[in-house]
Amino acid sequence: MKLKSTLPLLLLAFIWGSYYVASQKAVAFMSVFTTGIVIRFLTLILLTVTMLARKELKSLLHVQGVWKTLLLIGLMGFLLDLTAFIGLTISPAGSGTALLKCDILFVNLISVIIYKQHFSKLEWLCTFVMLFGVLMVMGLDFSTLQLGSVGDIFFVLSALFVSINAFLIKSVQRSKVNPVSNHVIAYYNNFVTMVLFTITALATGTIGQLSLFGSDSFVTTALLVAGVGQTLVYIVYYYDLSQFPVWIVKVFLLFMPVVAAVISFVLFHETMVQQQYIGMLVLLVGALGILVEQGRKEADHLKSAM
Repeated sequence: MKLKSTLPLLLLAFIWGSYYVASQKAVAFMSVFTTGIVIRFLTLILLTVTMLARKELKSLLHVQGVWKTLLLIGLMGFLLDLTAFIGLTISPAGSGTALLKCDILFVNLISVIIYKQHFSKLEWLCTFVMLFGVLMVMGLDFSTLQLGSVGDIFFVLSALFVSINAFLIKSVQRSKVNPVSNHVIAYYNNFVTMVLFTITALATGTIGQLSLFGSDSFVTTALLVAGVGQTLVYIVYYYDLSQFPVWIVKVFLLFMPVVAAVISFVLFHETMVQQQYIGMLVLLVGALGILVEQGRKEADHLKSAM
């Protein structure tokens, strides 16, 4: 894998990390569900403008054969947020941090079992090395980490939903019945998730928090940045899924916590400790190992094709 081809993957990690920081700041003042409503509504506007400029709005009606999968993608997008939120309310954030990153392992297992993809021992090793580095960057205290609570089940479910959703998106992109554009997939995903967030906010009585948008300058700015970030996540994430294997995309998304940590350090003066710096180095070593192994595989494939 050449360095140039990894740029869209690195860009995705930067965008998603920025989105994560912005949404995290908003969640400090609003519930996950009301935050989700505003972000998805802003994203809906931006996606509508984008598709209008590209004259793609009519394509939203041409989803015969794939509309059920599109609705399922939206449902999965909501469930992965819901289960993570439930887990955070009944379990320590430390264990949740670790378990939510299990999505890379779920993706690898799905790739092996269902898609019969072969991973070398070095690729497995480097994946675990990167995962370990991510947990260090997140400041996870391994000495106090405890697993086994009821909340951990919801974290694992969230990671599983994230993994399944990635393959669902890729299946629609490559549908032999009716392959729709990435913008159409994003639009349905975003709209279904927004509707479900709204229903949940009404049920939990947190819908009134929407008044903070526009009345609180800090919250409003955070939500605007998150709305733009969510839109870019859809665009770049779906592009990457169409161009690369799901597991490669997920591997590069392990850089997201690094981006978030650096942004928080630079913009909000949050402290970083030695463990986080070491974690970044470990993460880079793991990523380099995967890139080298991918380059070796590509070279072997070219030789066998000659």
